[in-house]
Amino acid sequence: MGRPITLKQTAEALCHADTFAIVAHLHPDGDALGSALALYHALNALQKHTVHVFCHDPVPEIYRFLPGSTRIRSEAQPRTTYDMAIVCDMSQLSRAGKFEPLIRSARRILQVDHHVPLERFTDLRVVDTRAAATAELAYAVIRALKVPITPEIATCLLTGIVTDTFSFKFPNTTPRTLRIASVLQAHGADLSTINEEVFETRSFSAVKLLGLALSTIQRTPDGRIAWVSVSRKTFEEAGASEDETEGIVNFARSVRGVEVAMFLRETANHKVRVSLRSRGKVNVAQIANRFGGGGHENAAGCTLETTLHEAERLLLKEVQAWMA
Repeated sequence: MGRPITLKQTAEALCHADTFAIVAHLHPDGDALGSALALYHALNALQKHTVHVFCHDPVPEIYRFLPGSTRIRSEAQPRTTYDMAIVCDMSQLSRAGKFEPLIRSARRILQVDHHVPLERFTDLRVVDTRAAATAELAYAVIRALKVPITPEIATCLLTGIVTDTFSFKFPNTTPRTLRIASVLQAHGADLSTINEEVFETRSFSAVKLLGLALSTIQRTPDGRIAWVSVSRKTFEEAGASEDETEGIVNFARSVRGVEVAMFLRETANHKVRVSLRSRGKVNVAQIANRFGGGGHENAAGCTLETTLHEAERLLLKEVQAWMA
């Protein structure tokens, strides 16, 4: 069972290890990738013998600007026993996909995360649910290692923070978040460029998908719940992939009067992935948890093994029950 440890103990554990597997979660976002890559650069700065970064899915196009993104491995690996596996931004190991066995075979496991733990799988934990992003905790670990914050590390970390705060618009943004962001800017991270890459640049197929997705938007008669659904047929019509859906849920959330927004998309293996966003007091993490998912109070997700229509019905019923 994992235990919280001090940053000094974390640094000591990292210094005593020499081979590392850093793993980001399935369908990676900017926080998972930014945190993993920042730790990758930091450990390489310490001249560790082996530092590998893994992710079940390829890096989405909008995050390929991150320094070191081409070093992330998504192909299956032969069984190797690493001194330490570092698990970034995931509260249960099933989120590691094909790399779960690789993590479990490591001599030690370090979890760096800001979610409520759903599984106790680690030897060591740096977990703080008050952090706006896992990148805040990765920053603290890197500072404890006394590794200089290079522009590459700063860019990776600030991307993680920008992604999970929606560029400081979400209520999870705290004074600590802003202080860390300020330090990262001072060390070479370009906030304007990060915002441009993450929020303002899309492929033609992603923009076409956005238009088709928004044409499906619905809301309840009271206007408090809005949702968007994307079928496999819609993906094919747009010529888009699932990693081009980033941010669509926020358009539903932006509708005046909406308290809970849902984005449902049908996957290639006939499941339905769901993103949930909320304003105010509706805890969408608890709603997602009812379907085997999780996340944060105002941002969460889950996967349902059913049809798109049935997923809409089940989620709408659950959200209405919580809001009542």
